[in-house]
Amino acid sequence: MPLRSLSTRIALPAGFFALISVAALSWLLIQNQREAAFQEAIRGSESLAETIQLAMEQEMRVNARDAIRQMVTSVGRQEGIEDIRIFNKQGHISFSSHADEVGKTLDMQAPECQQCHSDRAVPDSLHPRITTDADGHQVLATMRAIPNQEGCQGAQCHASPAETPVLGVLDVAMSLEPAEARLSRASWNAFGFSLFAVALITGTLFLMVWASVRRPLNTIVAATRRVAHGDPTVEVPRGTPKEIGILATSFNEMVEGLNTSRSHLEEWASSLQEKVSQKALELQEAQFQVVQAEKLSSVGLVAAGIAHELNSPLMAIITFTHLVKKDLPAEAPAQEDLRMIEREANRCAAIIRQLLDYSRKQSQEPKVEPCRIAAAVAGALDLVKVEIQNGFIEAHVSIPDDLPTVDGNPVQLMQVLVNLVMNAVQAMPRGGELHIEADVVARSAYANVALPPHPGRELVRTVVRDTGTGIPTEALTRVFDPFFTTKPVGKGSGLGLSVSLGLVRSYRGTILVDSDGQTGTAFTILLPISETFAAAEEATS
Repeated sequence: MPLRSLSTRIALPAGFFALISVAALSWLLIQNQREAAFQEAIRGSESLAETIQLAMEQEMRVNARDAIRQMVTSVGRQEGIEDIRIFNKQGHISFSSHADEVGKTLDMQAPECQQCHSDRAVPDSLHPRITTDADGHQVLATMRAIPNQEGCQGAQCHASPAETPVLGVLDVAMSLEPAEARLSRASWNAFGFSLFAVALITGTLFLMVWASVRRPLNTIVAATRRVAHGDPTVEVPRGTPKEIGILATSFNEMVEGLNTSRSHLEEWASSLQEKVSQKALELQEAQFQVVQAEKLSSVGLVAAGIAHELNSPLMAIITFTHLVKKDLPAEAPAQEDLRMIEREANRCAAIIRQLLDYSRKQSQEPKVEPCRIAAAVAGALDLVKVEIQNGFIEAHVSIPDDLPTVDGNPVQLMQVLVNLVMNAVQAMPRGGELHIEADVVARSAYANVALPPHPGRELVRTVVRDTGTGIPTEALTRVFDPFFTTKPVGKGSGLGLSVSLGLVRSYRGTILVDSDGQTGTAFTILLPISETFAAAEEATS
């Protein structure tokens, strides 16, 4: 039992005070019992002395000294009787239960003798006295005066009552050892009862405090430690005494409040983390756009200047070509030359429009919506089907029906595919095979690619592969640069792939190229899955 525990600190002082109280009460009871036993012994001694006196009164009338001696001896042998003796006023012992005392004379200066000799009137019963025998036991002695009564046998025995009112004294001594033994047993019984009562009170108080205070407090302390170690599910039972119950209720309310605050903090932290991540993505995207804008700003300015400078004379050439064609007969040989001029002028006008689109990145922001790759591929193949047929090219398309949608502009996405398909057709002048495939891949599969920031984890991959002449290795890093082309002069402007890459990047995707320079080229379009499609998938899962 720990000395510093609450139960011990309450039970031990209470037991100590209980011991003091019980001990004091027992002492008072023992003293009262001792006084009562002493008074009872006095009454018994006086009663015995009176009985002896009455019994020997008749014998004294007839001067039967032998009968008196025999009676004194017989009574003196009884248990508890120490001594019986009769002596006169001079202290001469006439009769005694101890034969060796007969004939001896007492000390007349003794306190017990002075009771009679100091007073004129002698009482029938003198004050009792307590002495100690040879064995060290206490003895209670009671003295009674033997009066000189009428009716004795004349002066031959003693003087007349008028001359001698008191003949002698009867002294009865009784042992107090039995009474002391009873008192000792009673004292030890009281002492044992006191110890038992104190132990019972202390133990009961200890158990009560332990059950009603210490154990609930230990439960609350253990729960507090569990809360300190991060356990939010702790709850203290409330079926305890009122004060401890209030403490348990307050503790449970505190834990509930902590859990609520923790939930709010976690929600706030999660929301903050999400907002920070969103802002980080937006910042990365803005930085990416700034970098791209810085790279293309100078080229865009040059392209815009050239386009504006060439657009006016080119429109004049086309206009006057139409006028000349109207003035010449239809069968004139110059008609074919004029058609050639018109065709090439229109091609120049298309290049100028591409320059303007590249420099402005369109005059207004196109509408972005969920698009299906299969529809864009079908539209692109339909636009260039004549070139595919005339080039003796076999087209193979493999696109799953359940392919997720991507966010983009349908017309621009189809324009990107037309540019890639036309590049593939032009790379196979003697015919070949065109393969267009699409599937879904994890964004982590292209962790080394500089993709624009996007929260999605999956990409739609579209691959346009041909079996043409391929792109030289040294040119692979420049194919997306503006005005760069590997085609002969007059066969390409060098803006198709650059414009296509800009469009795909505006949809947070990119275009990759792969070629060995001999057996064909593969262009891979990577676009994130539409956020609308991803949200619908999460709602149904």
